[in-house]
Amino acid sequence: MQTGNRRLLIGTFAAALLAFGTSPAAADIILDTSLQASGQGFGAVQRLLTVEQTGSDKTNPTGTEMACDANVGGAISTNSCLGTDASAPNNGYFTPNSADAVNGPVKNSLGDLSTFTDANQIVIVYNPSQTKKNPGTNIQDITLKFYDSNNNLVIAVDGGCGDSCTGTSADPLFFGDTGVNLGNGGTGFALILDANQAALVDAACGAQLLGCSTLAVETTILGANDGPDSYSLANINDLCTPGVDCPTPQNVPEPITLSLFGAGLAGAVGLFRRRKKSA
Repeated sequence: MQTGNRRLLIGTFAAALLAFGTSPAAADIILDTSLQASGQGFGAVQRLLTVEQTGSDKTNPTGTEMACDANVGGAISTNSCLGTDASAPNNGYFTPNSADAVNGPVKNSLGDLSTFTDANQIVIVYNPSQTKKNPGTNIQDITLKFYDSNNNLVIAVDGGCGDSCTGTSADPLFFGDTGVNLGNGGTGFALILDANQAALVDAACGAQLLGCSTLAVETTILGANDGPDSYSLANINDLCTPGVDCPTPQNVPEPITLSLFGAGLAGAVGLFRRRKKSA
């Protein structure tokens, strides 16, 4: 093999490996059914964000709830949305400012990240409360906003069906049955970052997540007809036993990433063969 050809093949192969390792095809907030997170009544667990329709909208079985909070100068500010989509691979939708946020000392707060050492430990517990007639909801958008110790936004990641909601179980955060009039905290769903999204947050926040201090949330929930619905922050190690029944993060490349890698490698080999024949 000629030196030039060998260098070409090695260089192309290395470039394919680099792209394979650093370019996630997608990122999302996903439901982890292996984690149990119910029985979180108001007062027992501090909420990150609480949202509830107001007035006659509460009786609408296809109602939409929207709420945001944010870190503004080190203090929580409700009804403060980004006004743009997440900075990581996003779902194409962002929650607008809305008056559906429910205020109160236990109903909204900035999440404290001081006890977290990597993004795989982050669990957002979704506590919906819906009526007997229509006990389901569909999260169109949940955006997590990470801030540094100077209260600057570091990264925002999101999940939900975004701008392509179907209103069916095909949507990533569709909940066909959230329980019947169990009240807020009676039902809990554990939402986590997938492997690609966790890697993005780890990279942005740095080692041990030391570059990120607080967390805020914004959300749009479809099909809501009661409430209040809320989100709280938990460490995965408090919901399971590490090394025993905690889920193991699977940093498995997604199919599209693998296909791109394979195509790049095949192209490199083909180019090498053509150069060899022409020689």
